[in-house]
Amino acid sequence: MATCSRGSHNSIQYSLPSRLVGRGRDFCRLLALTFLFGALCASEGFAQVFSAEVKNVSENFVCQCGCNHQLSGCGMLYCGSANPLRNEIDEMLEAGRSEKEIVGEFVAKYGKIILSAPTGVGFDLVAWTVPVIALMVGLIVVYATIRSWLNRKPILTSSQGKVAFIPKEYQRRLEKELKNLD
Repeated sequence: MATCSRGSHNSIQYSLPSRLVGRGRDFCRLLALTFLFGALCASEGFAQVFSAEVKNVSENFVCQCGCNHQLSGCGMLYCGSANPLRNEIDEMLEAGRSEKEIVGEFVAKYGKIILSAPTGVGFDLVAWTVPVIALMVGLIVVYATIRSWLNRKPILTSSQGKVAFIPKEYQRRLEKELKNLD
């Protein structure tokens, strides 16, 4: 039975019989193992395993569920886009179609929006070249700006040693007074 006793600081302490303490630990362990086993069994039923060829071909496409991941990397459970598209790729590969044929069929069926990268032909070539050109122009502008700042000559004022024009009559008078000081 549970016993009650007063501790050193007038607090009440309860203790359980030793036979219940061991059973409680065992029950917690059993409960944790049950949850872990249930989670593992459930995750195996949800996972779909595709071949390496399907994964390689699916890297050319973007998942259409809105996650903006490559089709090979969409991890949504029960994704309404990735799983059917992967199955379609798998069926096409089993039918003997090449990667280029599959890409061509998907572009014809879904449009260029399904591609994960621009093709590099026609207007898509702009998507590859404009960022590089913009970066180079930006670096040139930064270089030119810094160079102009470094080559800037300071403006001298009269307090920095530049002598303003003094009429000759005053220069003679100044020299005469300076000689008399010595």
